[in-house]
Amino acid sequence: MTRFVPSKHFVYMGIVAVLLGLMSAWVAWQWSPAIVPAGLFFASALLLFWLSMHPVIEVTDRELAIGNMVIAWSSITRIETTGWLTPLVMKLTVDKGRKVLMIFAGDLESSGRLREMVCNCAPHALLDGAPQRQRQAIIAVRNGTTSEMERHPILTLEDEAEVERMFQRLREVGHLDQNTGDVRRSPEDL
Repeated sequence: MTRFVPSKHFVYMGIVAVLLGLMSAWVAWQWSPAIVPAGLFFASALLLFWLSMHPVIEVTDRELAIGNMVIAWSSITRIETTGWLTPLVMKLTVDKGRKVLMIFAGDLESSGRLREMVCNCAPHALLDGAPQRQRQAIIAVRNGTTSEMERHPILTLEDEAEVERMFQRLREVGHLDQNTGDVRRSPEDL
């Protein structure tokens, strides 16, 4: 079982937002336009505290537990991801069309691991509408890697042989002179 606990960074950022909001409110006492940043800081603090209070997410080989709610991997039919990693937001569609919004306020590394585990542990679920055979390509593209099925040859076999022959000649001689056909030796070889 792997546990994913919300990061304490959100609590610390919320405290900083409250302090900045108090400072802006104090400035707003003398200069009324400063009430706008004070309100924004307090709203940000509320959002950060709300994110930090989300439940622990537990991943086992048979189920996903979000607080007290337990979802079997076999019952997940669709996974919708967003572009957000911190906080990680995923929409899970469970049997009978019930939708579950999973929000995890963790650091970047644990959010990436959780997203990968959820995508890999629900083998029959559609990932952003793609069937299972395209899932690994989608995950690889999002992680910044390319899979073998996405690579396309750039050179033909004949061109690769020609490049290899030229490289061997360059290695033996030192450099190639294309204009005259002469092979010149580099000063180090003399």
